[in-house]
Amino acid sequence: MNKHSKAVWQVIKSVLAALFGVQSQQQHQQDFQHSSPWLFIIIGGIVIVLLVIILIAIAHQAIAI
Repeated sequence: MNKHSKAVWQVIKSVLAALFGVQSQQQHQQDFQHSSPWLFIIIGGIVIVLLVIILIAIAHQAIAI
């Protein structure tokens, strides 16, 4: 795994941790010292869109039953 893909995986982990409210203050500060804020914004947006799609699919399944 190269350096770029490791950074992306770290950002994904940090976004998911922040989404669920388990991101530590120390990790939050470290993330923004080593990564671009734009990467967090883009990945965060993708994660939110995926979450909404999953919730809509679950709601459609629940209504269909």
